Amino acid sequence: MTKPVGKLRKIDLNEVWGNEPDGFGSWLQQEEILEMLGESIGVPLKPAGGNNPLETLPGGVLAKDAKHGHYVIVCGHLNGINSDTLGKLIMYSAGLEAKAFVCVGQEITSEIRRSLDWLNTVSRENVSFYATELELWRIDDSVPAPNFNVVCQPNMWARQLKMGQDENEGNGAQEPKDSPESQSKKEDSGQGSTEKVAAGDKSGKDGVSVRQNFVYTKTFS
Repeated sequence: MTKPVGKLRKIDLNEVWGNEPDGFGSWLQQEEILEMLGESIGVPLKPAGGNNPLETLPGGVLAKDAKHGHYVIVCGHLNGINSDTLGKLIMYSAGLEAKAFVCVGQEITSEIRRSLDWLNTVSRENVSFYATELELWRIDDSVPAPNFNVVCQPNMWARQLKMGQDENEGNGAQEPKDSPESQSKKEDSGQGSTEKVAAGDKSGKDGVSVRQNFVYTKTFS
């Protein structure tokens, strides 16, 4: 017996929220949607509760890391994130001392991806930047199902490598000037210099010697 098969169809976000852009931000604030978004980036998310301080940021949602309690800024734009929105995200993150912020849109441009990648590179280990492209899918006439594709996230391997390099540089500090080892090196260096001067006295003209110094240098309703 042949089993029926449904047809999978991708939906443009504007088909759902085109006439109500503010509805997209309200949709993102739902606890179930934040959980799905958190699963995609590997950070458990939940609504922050209380008054929303992101009223001046369209599509802005204040969430929390359900595990560590840190603030997470989420911003959703139907047609992607632009440079002005990115600047506001950074401003809110700084003001709230958020440890992560997430951009959500139908498409994330290469310029925004590169900016977030750079921020992940230069930021401290516990501050992370993510971007996800949202897809909506139907099976025949079913309720749309969201799918978050992560297109930008911290490179933990690179961060660990950088930390290791910083530690190695820290351990390569010079020896104290008055340590026995330093004193011994000074004495050896002084002896060698004396020998060079003596040699210079023999070969230099008019009794003048020359000395050279070298310096090594992250249910739809």
